Amino acid sequence: MHRLGFILLFLAIFWLNYQSHAHYQLRYNALSDRLLHPFDQRLRFKIGNVDPRFGLTQEQVIQLSQEALSIWQQGTQQDLFVYDPNAKLSIELIYDQRQQEADALKRTQQKLNHSRNQTGRSSDNIEHARAQLEFNQQRLAQQKQQLEAEYHHLQSQFANARSPAQQRNLRDQQQQLQQRIAQFEQEVHYYQQQNQSFNQQVDQHNLSIQQLNQDIVQAQQRFPAREFHKGVFMGNKIEIYQFDGRDDLRLTIAHELGHALGLAHHNDPEALMYPVLGEQDLQHFRLRAADLQLLAERQ
Repeated sequence: MHRLGFILLFLAIFWLNYQSHAHYQLRYNALSDRLLHPFDQRLRFKIGNVDPRFGLTQEQVIQLSQEALSIWQQGTQQDLFVYDPNAKLSIELIYDQRQQEADALKRTQQKLNHSRNQTGRSSDNIEHARAQLEFNQQRLAQQKQQLEAEYHHLQSQFANARSPAQQRNLRDQQQQLQQRIAQFEQEVHYYQQQNQSFNQQVDQHNLSIQQLNQDIVQAQQRFPAREFHKGVFMGNKIEIYQFDGRDDLRLTIAHELGHALGLAHHNDPEALMYPVLGEQDLQHFRLRAADLQLLAERQ
């Protein structure tokens, strides 16, 4: 009886050791799972603590994890993972200073983008106003030349007028010309005010540009460019501490599960296993050849 127990123990140890070498990911399953499901090669995981400050429920994170599994399933045509609420490997969403800084950076970027859009619209309005003012200035200059020419011509006719009828007709023309000159002077005054207002708008616009540039410099100083890792695989758990949205979180989960499969990083910036998420197609991501290569080499 003791001999049978020893043999069974030896076989169990042998089988567990074989599993660990043949299927890397199984070493992170509980011993009970490996013994109860000896031919199940899938890595079991669960969603553990989800900090409410991320604004996601545990059920929503579970759904995103299922979508992360689909990335691996569609790319390999294999079931490499299974969600198990009793699994040993746990995925935790940890809210700390890194997410606070990421949120602050996002708010700053939104503010800067809003300022850029406002500045852009202001530039367009100013260029339109500048073109309109230049057109009116040219028109007024031509109108002034015409009025001056008519005035000199009328003065010449006065000098040569002989009959009272001619003089009366010329006085009527002079009166009409004076009315046109008065209207012209009013229009000139109006556009002088418009030009003054335009110059004030330009000054305010330049101040806005200076303020935007100062804000950009301050943002660069506060948030220097750096690789911003989003999670870490720790053997018995995966901690995710920063993401920019659900698409980002889905890929982060898939990335860390890749580490649980035994995959290292790859230098293809569009690959799932690239060390920084950024250039990947977050919404419609598919495994790259680099990811499949890492998986094949591991096997």
